Amino acid sequence: MIGKVISAESDRITARILLDDIENINMGDLLIIESRFKYLARVSSIFSKNIGEPNLPDKIAVLTDRIDDMESLFGTQFYYAAECGILGVLDSGIKPAKTIPKFLSKIRKAESKDLDFLLKEGKNYIKIGRLRNMDLPIKIDIESFITKHAGVFGKTGSGKSNTVKVIIKEMIKHNIPCLVFDIHGEYGYKRGLGGRENVIVVGLPGGECDVSLTVPLQMIKPGDLRVMTTLTEAQEDAVALIHKRYGGKWLEYISQTDTENIVSEFENKIQMTTVLALQRKIGRIVDYNFVGRDFNSLNYIRDKIRQDKVIIIDFGDYEHDDWAIKLITSVISRFLLNKYKKYKKEEHKTKETLLVLEEAHKLLNVDTAKKTVFSDIVREGRKFNLGLCIVDQMPHKIFEEVLAQLNTVIIMLLTNIKDREHLVLSSENDLSDFKKEMKRLDIGEAIITGISVPFPIPAKIDLFSLSRSKKENFDQFEFNELDI
Repeated sequence: MIGKVISAESDRITARILLDDIENINMGDLLIIESRFKYLARVSSIFSKNIGEPNLPDKIAVLTDRIDDMESLFGTQFYYAAECGILGVLDSGIKPAKTIPKFLSKIRKAESKDLDFLLKEGKNYIKIGRLRNMDLPIKIDIESFITKHAGVFGKTGSGKSNTVKVIIKEMIKHNIPCLVFDIHGEYGYKRGLGGRENVIVVGLPGGECDVSLTVPLQMIKPGDLRVMTTLTEAQEDAVALIHKRYGGKWLEYISQTDTENIVSEFENKIQMTTVLALQRKIGRIVDYNFVGRDFNSLNYIRDKIRQDKVIIIDFGDYEHDDWAIKLITSVISRFLLNKYKKYKKEEHKTKETLLVLEEAHKLLNVDTAKKTVFSDIVREGRKFNLGLCIVDQMPHKIFEEVLAQLNTVIIMLLTNIKDREHLVLSSENDLSDFKKEMKRLDIGEAIITGISVPFPIPAKIDLFSLSRSKKENFDQFEFNELDI
């Protein structure tokens, strides 16, 4: 026993902690309350109290250089307490608590045997770590994690990349197809999964890869330009007119046609200054050496995903080029979403597929989110077995409507109060009890909450192993013809 219940309400209790145990209790610890029912609780706050006069601590302050033992002078007027959220009632699993424990119910630390229902067997779970301070594996429901969308949040150095690598490694083990937008080269050959069986790194110049990425001009839509840059109303109208007439060749037309000829052809409905501005912006796109006309590596990516491969898009030298990041992530994700919609309409069976988006705030901020295909994916992707996992170190920059669609959230160390507040206010899950704990997590520690776990779990994420197994030969590739 480490303490007893001294007050309770519908979803939380306050416990008096025994003096000898106070430094053995940590925020996030799981506790068992023994009453008529067996309650599972989680420590959300630890504090000291006194039952004496209000200014007693001030009186003690002047005596601190003369006393070392509080009890010898003031007896038991001072005590330690913890506020704990009630997670549920344990009964062959965990159920919602509909009542409260009695006063003075005994409290002890949870043990592995109390939570043995977490030892789920079967193919529908991935293991990503262990309960903190307990030798019990954490298993996450695959279908809920993927199709109901997820987020991994933590400051730089908190262990986000390691967590994502562990998740992807488990997806490989279960033959779950994934597409990872690897902005900073965390998951490919340098420090990650490149070279493993069933993993293909598709890269831009400057990154080690198995296949070079080529995006056909015809796959780039006017919406992609809106995501990449701000268009005036006149530019919007001009793009709409040109796209309506030239379809998939709209970029070629604007970039290769003389300015005066464009103005003349559209009978002055488009002003020369508008054309010149569009040509400057579009010139930047067509000048990218990964934008081409001959091959369509998007079809290659699609075919490998259909074979349950993990595709990692390594951005190489373009890791700091926001235009390139927005262009590639938008084009590829829209292509896959449209294909999955088509598969469902034609009644082709598809596996749950996970898209992993790093640096999510670049595309899912309040100004851009509604323009991107990712807002469509979080809203309707689950209908087509396409899920999104967003990874970011600054969740306060992510549009709240996107955060509200994430039904599994893995929170690592967040020291910025804006990040913590934004997550608490925006998440579909009630994270209010974890706000203090978020800033005290150690490297590799996490809070996992949402529908893919039975209750909010204090976790220690497994350490990713760099061991690699033999993979297929990439000396020859068969590219499909352009399929738009």
